Amino acid sequence: MGKLLNWFKNRISLISSLVLLIAIPLYPKFPLKNVGGTWVSIRVDDLLIASVLFFWFLSQILKGFKAFKTKLFRVFFYFWLVGLISAFSAIFITGAVNPNLVFFHWLRRIEYMSLFFVSFDALSDKKEAKNFLWAILLALTGVFVYGIGQKYWNLPVISTMNQEFSKGLLLYLDQWTRISSTFAGHYDLAVWLVMVLSLLPAAILTFKKGWQKILAALFFAIAFYLLVLTASRVSFVAYLLGITTTLLLTKKYRWLPPILLISLFFGFQSKELNARLTASIKSVPVVGQLISEKKLWQNLISFRKKAEPTLAPAEISPTPVAEEKKEVLTETLPKPTRILREARTWPTPEEAELAAIRSSNIRFRVEWPRAVKAFIKNPLLGTGYSSLGLATDNDYLRMLGEIGLIGAFSFFLIIFIFFKDALVFIAGKKENWIVVSGLFGAMIGFLSNAVFIDVFEASKVAFYFWLLMGAMNGLITKANFEKKDEK
Repeated sequence: MGKLLNWFKNRISLISSLVLLIAIPLYPKFPLKNVGGTWVSIRVDDLLIASVLFFWFLSQILKGFKAFKTKLFRVFFYFWLVGLISAFSAIFITGAVNPNLVFFHWLRRIEYMSLFFVSFDALSDKKEAKNFLWAILLALTGVFVYGIGQKYWNLPVISTMNQEFSKGLLLYLDQWTRISSTFAGHYDLAVWLVMVLSLLPAAILTFKKGWQKILAALFFAIAFYLLVLTASRVSFVAYLLGITTTLLLTKKYRWLPPILLISLFFGFQSKELNARLTASIKSVPVVGQLISEKKLWQNLISFRKKAEPTLAPAEISPTPVAEEKKEVLTETLPKPTRILREARTWPTPEEAELAAIRSSNIRFRVEWPRAVKAFIKNPLLGTGYSSLGLATDNDYLRMLGEIGLIGAFSFFLIIFIFFKDALVFIAGKKENWIVVSGLFGAMIGFLSNAVFIDVFEASKVAFYFWLLMGAMNGLITKANFEKKDEK
C-alpha cells in the first residue's frame, strides 16, 4: 500500500500532464451541457480536467501541499483574488454584469491557469522533459492528419465561431476554407501551432539520435504547412517572433536567416495568406486615416454606438466588390446534429482588402474603445469579467477593461516572474536550458498573438499555454533546488 501511495504521489501529475497534452488538442469541442445565460457549454475535456485536478489535489495532500507553499502559487492566488473582488465590484458597484456569468468567467480562468501547477509538479523531475516533447509531437500528428482530412477528405469541423455553430453542428467546408482541424476555429489552431513551432527547434537540439532529429524536423515542416493553411496573419507574425526568440536563446544564429527566409517564401506562396498579408499592408494608410479622423484620445474614450463594424466598399476602393457567393445545404439528421456545407468563390483582391479593413475597423471603432471605456469607468478594478462581451481582440485591453489596473498588474507580475526566472536559467546554461528556451519562445509567440486575439479566453490554447508554462517553471525550479542542495 505504501508503494502504491508513493507511486501515486510522484507520478500522477506526470501521467495527467501527458494525457492532457495529447487529449486537449485532439478532442473536438463537442458540447455536453449548455451553461444557462451563455452560448458556452461544458465539454468532456472539462470533466477530464476536473478529474486531473482532483487527483492532483490528492497527491498534494500526500506531499503536504508543497505546491501551495511556492512563490508562484501566491502570485496566482493574488490574481484570482483580484478577479473575485472585481466581480463583486461589478455586481454591486458598477452593475455591469450578470452575476452568474461573471463568476462563470472567473472560474473558467482559474480552471485554465490551474493546469500550470499540474505540469509544474510533473516536470519537477528534469528527466521527463523528453516525454513532454514526444506527447506534443503525438498530438501534432493527430492534428495534422485531421486537418489534412478537412481539406482533402471532407472531414467535418466542430466550430464555436458563432452561437449557432457552438451547438455542436458538423460543418463540411470547401477547399478554400481555412482549416481548423480539431480546434474550434482557424485562429485557435494557428495560435496552438505558433507555440508548437516555437518549441520544435529546441526538440531538434534536445534529441540525441539522428532519426529523432529528422523526425522532429519533419514535424516542424508539417506544423508550418498547417499554419499556412490557417491563413492567420496575426499568428504568422507571432510565429516569426516566437521562432526568432527560440533560435536566439539557443544561440543558433546561423539557423535564423534560412528559417526566416524559407518561412516568408512559403508564406507568400500561399494564395490566401498572401492575399491577406498584402491586403493588410495596403490597408495601413486606410487604418491610419481611420484612427486620425479625430483625435486619437477622443476616439478611445468616446464609445460611439453608431459606429458600424464594417466599412462600405466606397470608403476603401472605387472598384465594386463582388458579393461573396455562399450556398448552404442542410441534410436531415437526428437532432441536435446538423451538417452544413459552405461553397464559396475565391475572394478577389478587393474583397481581401475589404476584409482587412473591416477587421481593423471592428477593433479600432468598436471593441478597443469599449474596453477603454470600461477601464475609464473603473480604472482600479474594471467592470468585471464578461462585461466586454464575446471579444475584444486584444487581451491586454480586455484585462484593463475587465479587472482594471490592479488585476492587470497582478497578471503581468506572473509573466514578469516567468521572464526573469527563465532568462536567468537560460543564461546559466543549466540542464534542459534548451527546452526552457523553446518554451520561452512559445510564450513569446502566445503573448504576441494576444495583441490581436483573445487567446487567454480560448480554452484549448489557454489550457496548453499554462501547461507549457508549468513545464518551463518546473524545470527551472528543480534545477535551482538541485543547485542549493549541492552547496
